[in-house]
Amino acid sequence: MAGKKTVKAAHIAVEPLTQSSFSVYGSVIENPALSLARPGHARDTSYPEGILANQGTARKYPEISPTHNHYGASPRQQEARAVTTLFVCSPRRLRPAVGNPTAAYALLDLRVMERHPYTTQTFTPMGLDPDDMTTAYLVVVTPTVPPSEPDAGTPDTAKVKAFLARGSQAVTYGAGTWHAPMIVVGKREISFVVTQHMNGVADDDCQEIEFEAGGDGGLSIAVPGIRQFFTGAQAKL
Repeated sequence: MAGKKTVKAAHIAVEPLTQSSFSVYGSVIENPALSLARPGHARDTSYPEGILANQGTARKYPEISPTHNHYGASPRQQEARAVTTLFVCSPRRLRPAVGNPTAAYALLDLRVMERHPYTTQTFTPMGLDPDDMTTAYLVVVTPTVPPSEPDAGTPDTAKVKAFLARGSQAVTYGAGTWHAPMIVVGKREISFVVTQHMNGVADDDCQEIEFEAGGDGGLSIAVPGIRQFFTGAQAKL
């Protein structure tokens, strides 16, 4: 699948990335103890209980991010293999909020979303300190338009969600979940180890939809200041 879709103007607010808020789209991989240590965060009960391992020197959290290979459901029946790649992602350029010079956020235009219909896909950042207040990454997802509606099978642009992630968080997109390509914001690039299954058939491995702005504009993510966001002062739309 490849195509274009006209979208209505909207500014999408950014939310904190947690397992409970992201669970319908995939899973978040992080140390539950680090999450609990942040101000205002309660224990995330969606994580399994940890068990002691390695002669008592480690705590193991089993099966925190299931991986799936559904290529057997593809009509092409081409066998897939597990693949690990490296994406080195540079910060995206943001634009000011036109007509709102005092806004506590800048805008990132959302121009494309993709999905991997038969595999999960995990992004694990490397080298980004969990307490870095200058660089982070955005996780942007949306459900699929159901078969009974016009534009069936495409991203539901009325339900787009955006989450801001720290260096201590990896993310797994569920098979078939529409998501934006990885978006780094801030001062420096981030390297991501990416794991998924692939069979080499383009439409099986990745499907893309490009967005075209309607007469009133297109979709934009309202990206707050990273320090302000992580310390509790969120952008106001």
